Amino acid sequence: MSRYLLRESIGPFFFGLTIITLVLVMDFLVDIMNLIIDKGLKIPLVIELFSLNLAWMLALSVPMAVLVAVLMAFGRLASDNEITACKACGISFWRLLYPMLAGALFLTILMIWFNDRVLPESNHRARMLLTDITRKKPTWSLDENIFLDHFEGYSIKVRTIARKTSEISDIIVIQTINTQRIITARRGQMYFSEDGSTLLLELEDGEILQVDPQNSSGYTMTDFEKQTIAIPGASDELQRSTEGSRGDREMTVGMMQAENRKREDQVRTLRTQADSLVASAIIGINSPNAGKPGKRPTGLDKSLAKNKEILAKLSFYEKNAHSYEQDVNSMEVEIQKKFSIPFACISFVLIGAPLGAFARKGGFATGIGLSLFFFIVYWAFLIGGEQLADADVLSAFWAMWLPNVIISAAGVILSVMFIRQSTIISFADRLRSLFHIGRPKGLLAK
Repeated sequence: MSRYLLRESIGPFFFGLTIITLVLVMDFLVDIMNLIIDKGLKIPLVIELFSLNLAWMLALSVPMAVLVAVLMAFGRLASDNEITACKACGISFWRLLYPMLAGALFLTILMIWFNDRVLPESNHRARMLLTDITRKKPTWSLDENIFLDHFEGYSIKVRTIARKTSEISDIIVIQTINTQRIITARRGQMYFSEDGSTLLLELEDGEILQVDPQNSSGYTMTDFEKQTIAIPGASDELQRSTEGSRGDREMTVGMMQAENRKREDQVRTLRTQADSLVASAIIGINSPNAGKPGKRPTGLDKSLAKNKEILAKLSFYEKNAHSYEQDVNSMEVEIQKKFSIPFACISFVLIGAPLGAFARKGGFATGIGLSLFFFIVYWAFLIGGEQLADADVLSAFWAMWLPNVIISAAGVILSVMFIRQSTIISFADRLRSLFHIGRPKGLLAK
């Protein structure tokens, strides 16, 4: 029975995983389409960018695929009355959940490892690559008899280009950076520097017309036999970054815990400095009423109110400590998220099984529709919990785990309702047989 149930769910799982991942890929493709067109990315680079971003897509699509698989599997079992047959053989509805829960537990453990080891590195490399792509200059080409304004401060026009030898003729270069001048030459050659970042123009037999900076109507004319013009930053090749700082979604649990310990130490240091400042202010109070019975000594509040420097320092310490505490809470939310989202596989089994049994027929469309609905609800709870955690209304643990608790509780309630539905019918049949009450004639005739 366990093997049979798992076989029934494996096909819908991979089918749902493929469809959901494709939906996320299409949404991602729309986001980067402009970059692909403007920056002239090559196919291997596009494939690398997609493969790196596939990690976060799988982190979301696997729990959704589990829900699709369970809905479709139990829907088919219910439509073919196999659940009823199992109950007739003494196999309870809870027993049918065991293999599904075991598979979900395996996926939960696998996704926890994936979210902690693979996902942070993929997110980091994807962000670094996307940053490099945004800095990449657009693809350019030098066409004959057309001014090329791609380079900052330079405009270039050539009459003929020998593509094989990179020789050019009748060149006009208008320079507006640093100084204003027009350079013309009969012939020349164009190539890149060794590092590929600078465009070099070796011009021959030409002249330079340079505007006098002191007199806009004046200029100087200089003839030359050979002249080299270096245009920096002309390469359209992608410059890859090797390493950079990591955000919270680019760290493993160990990295985030280490960062939290550092921030907690900084919070304690700031609190200690604030306490020392307050203590020194107390010692410095000279109250004329101190020690006299029945007289209240001049308090710390009055002293601090007169000392703006102490108040400013205390405010600075408090703001910094609060900022570090918010960073610690944000890191803790991300830590809990690495465990709570994979655990959604188990929660979706608990709610998907009774929903599939209730829905019966409906096929893949019903499975996808219900999966999207419950995943949107789940994700809304998750985002809301994160915002409540940032506002210190909920702890990081409950903010991330409350959606799983709600979905799991709803699944258990639906399972009980499905089981009691059958129990009520059998109990009514027993009452009829006990009191010799027959069924309605219409039903008997039917």
